[in-house]
Amino acid sequence: MAQHASLPGRDIHEIVTMSQRCEEADGIAPFNEETTLALSRPAEAGRMHFVVRQDDTVIAYAGAAVVGDGAEAELAVDPDHRGRGVGTALLAEVEAWLEAQITRLRVWAHGDRPASSAFAASRGFERARVLFQFSRGLEGFAWPAAWPEGAGRGWPTGDAPAARLAEGVRLRPFSTGADEEAWLRVNAAAFADHPEQGRWTAADLAAREAEPWFDPGGFIVAEDEQGMLGFHWTKVEHGVGEVYVLGVDPRAQGTGLGRTLTLAGLAHLAAQGVRRVDLYADESNAKAVKLYRSQGFAVVRTDVQWAKRIG
Repeated sequence: MAQHASLPGRDIHEIVTMSQRCEEADGIAPFNEETTLALSRPAEAGRMHFVVRQDDTVIAYAGAAVVGDGAEAELAVDPDHRGRGVGTALLAEVEAWLEAQITRLRVWAHGDRPASSAFAASRGFERARVLFQFSRGLEGFAWPAAWPEGAGRGWPTGDAPAARLAEGVRLRPFSTGADEEAWLRVNAAAFADHPEQGRWTAADLAAREAEPWFDPGGFIVAEDEQGMLGFHWTKVEHGVGEVYVLGVDPRAQGTGLGRTLTLAGLAHLAAQGVRRVDLYADESNAKAVKLYRSQGFAVVRTDVQWAKRIG
């Protein structure tokens, strides 16, 4: 088993290939966006890659990163090499590397599969967090009868009450190269209690702006004279839309802005020809879960974060 601060191109390719094999076998990808993007990043303090090879082929991988006094990790074993202790050895290697650095390790299991739950529980982990993936088709959506200032071209209308904004608030697309600082401020404030989204840096934002799917036209901002109030960042990949990030500054919470921004993003996706939309929300975020259910979204997948104390 090898440890790398950064990965050579060959390893990245083989890890991605192994990930695809896992997805075919399990019906779900083993790694989230952050882990996938980190594969190609330069060496970073507090991040390590663990690669297991057999006969010069990658058969397992784990990525781990120190976050404050804790750490987060994801790991996967090729379907043809499971049940042989590879995952146990890989997890032990991650824990050994982290033992002198952190007090708590968190590991995501995507899909909440019984095998993953049994593996985690047998190694001292406890369920710490649940993330829902919601989905719905846009056919038959109850679109508002009218849109406020800043609505995009071709947004659908229907028989539902008009979408409204507080006086002095308008919508517009995100301006690349000008809005980053304001967005980071609002994002940090909106997600102050969120363990991942709230700690995004300028580098994290720049990495997403460099992705092929990034479209500033689908990154809808709400603002007033004092500046940015909220945003709905949408994403489209393989014809499927996503409510990528939806956030409202604390000074605008409780005004209905989140609902209007949600509708605006969905309308933008519909105007682009998107017919299905996915989104993610923590089970503990009862307000968001209630909002999305009220708009016809249903849970189609559950991810679980498992945690244990180290040392």
